[in-house]
Amino acid sequence: MKNRSVYDPQALKELVRERDTLKRLQTFPYSETLASVMITDVYKCNENELVFNIVREMARRKISSVVVVDDNDSLKGIITERDILTKVVARGCKDIQWLRATSIMTPEPITMHPDDTIYNALSVLNRAGIKHLPVTDKEKIVGIVTLRQLLNLRHPEPMSLIMDIYRASTPEELRQIRDRIPFIAAQKLSIGIGANDIVAMISMINSDIHRRIFELVIQEYGESPADLCVFVSGSHGRMENLLTPDQDHAMVLESEELYYDNLNYYMEITKAFSDWLNIAGFDYCPGYVMSVNPIWRKPLAEWKSQLWYWFNRQVGELGRYITILFDSRFLPGEKGLFNEFMTFAYEMLKSHRETLRVLHEEESSHKAPIGFLGRFITEKEGKHKGQIDIKRSGLIFVVEGIRILALMHDIRETSTIKRIERLVDSGYIHKDDGVF
Repeated sequence: MKNRSVYDPQALKELVRERDTLKRLQTFPYSETLASVMITDVYKCNENELVFNIVREMARRKISSVVVVDDNDSLKGIITERDILTKVVARGCKDIQWLRATSIMTPEPITMHPDDTIYNALSVLNRAGIKHLPVTDKEKIVGIVTLRQLLNLRHPEPMSLIMDIYRASTPEELRQIRDRIPFIAAQKLSIGIGANDIVAMISMINSDIHRRIFELVIQEYGESPADLCVFVSGSHGRMENLLTPDQDHAMVLESEELYYDNLNYYMEITKAFSDWLNIAGFDYCPGYVMSVNPIWRKPLAEWKSQLWYWFNRQVGELGRYITILFDSRFLPGEKGLFNEFMTFAYEMLKSHRETLRVLHEEESSHKAPIGFLGRFITEKEGKHKGQIDIKRSGLIFVVEGIRILALMHDIRETSTIKRIERLVDSGYIHKDDGVF
């Protein structure tokens, strides 16, 4: 009698494939946007709506919040179960039938954009201690996400990371969290997660560590006398961190007077920010692009003067400055300051299109790692001797070329992949050339 196989090879392959698929499904989609999960059928009311009617409608719909809008459908506030409990029930309000929405709503709630990621939403909900996030586009309500809804995605991993980051009270503790990133990345690679998703994960975790360190600095030195914002650039700004990014950050302040009246304070907090980032595992920027450097820390009015000077005088470092400037992304602080700063930067670019030639010349100065007879040129010394620096010798050509194309067509994304997507959608490059 012939020996028979005790297993079916094809069935085993199918089981392995199903297992790998399940593993991928169980991995949190770090780059997934709110547009894919937000509730679009949002219950809205106007400011004069009676609270009695609002509560009755919330009960009928079995929902925990209502957004308050004006006649133009622009967001004015939000009313949640907590507002009803603390501002109506706990106070023993006897005239609820005459109470209006405007009297109990939380005005100017934190909002997010449909293109923001689920991870960022979880991070904001955790930091702010809230459970509801209206989603707006051009100041109009397009959806809402809730903490309960996002937790129902059944992905404990990001919440664990976020909570660890915001429980950390020292840069040393944050360094321990950062040291976990290579192991998390390796685990995701082993189950078939794509490089783009892993890079997005690394970038988001690093962004949260930056925010937490800035919070710790403010706790140590006190609140800023002037409104400010911090922005990051380079791979941080493009959300394209590899495992060992260095620092690239700057600061914009609203009040020139308050800035100079408290100059020592701003020197101290920016130095502490850079030092603590270094302790947490982010090396000092070799080009000194850090907010501790006065070139990268200014009141908004001086920033505008500096940008005017860079563009109009075509300074020698213009190519480098433009690269930093248009790869910038808001981190903590007053986002309105950052938006005004970047709006001015794009206006300067529109009136000085010749600066794109500077970027082109700088990009063309990079050499491909190909030598005599088509052989690859490897590192000549150091711990990577005999190896090829893929970032410097390969990726840089794509990143810089796409940046130039995006700026030519007023595409204001910072991520290389999002720039490519927008260029394809707008018809500036063929869809086959935009495959990644």
